[in-house]
Amino acid sequence: MPMFEGIKSGLARRKLLKARGVESRRVRACGLVSAKKVGILHEATDEAQFEVARKLLFDLQKQIPFVKALGFVDNKELSDFHLQPLDFSFFCAKELDWLGFPREEIVAEFCNTDFDILICLDMEDKIPLNYIKLRSKAGFKVGLYNEKNADLLDVMVSLDDENSNISELVKQIIHYLEAIRYE
Repeated sequence: MPMFEGIKSGLARRKLLKARGVESRRVRACGLVSAKKVGILHEATDEAQFEVARKLLFDLQKQIPFVKALGFVDNKELSDFHLQPLDFSFFCAKELDWLGFPREEIVAEFCNTDFDILICLDMEDKIPLNYIKLRSKAGFKVGLYNEKNADLLDVMVSLDDENSNISELVKQIIHYLEAIRYE
């Protein structure tokens, strides 16, 4: 089984790299002051991580007219805490193809939304989330620094090892987005 997983992972990486060459967009730097539409992409398997994304969404809704979140649940089914939030959409592992990519009908609306900013809150390298980062039409994409995100994000935030958690990532991303005064 591990050999099959290695082959599957290699094929998925290859498909992602191939898709990178096809997708094109114009980067438009944007700070929170001038943003009208913000997307939040997050890993939502863990309830504590989901709560951080939820708090961010509610905080942003106070100042930005349109905020939408999409979360990936790395389980076959959604948990009870996923069922109530209106401004959140979720997809889970059973909605992935055999290589680990989300089915088009699940993520098309989110990917095709022209967000001013896409905030990516994934702490681990996951194919479904990387695919959405790649496909998103967002003008400005921000998230965690890692080598695999270099072609997917416009701004990457680096965290030191002792503060490497989603709450610190949100804090740093908001700090940098508030500092951008580009029109």
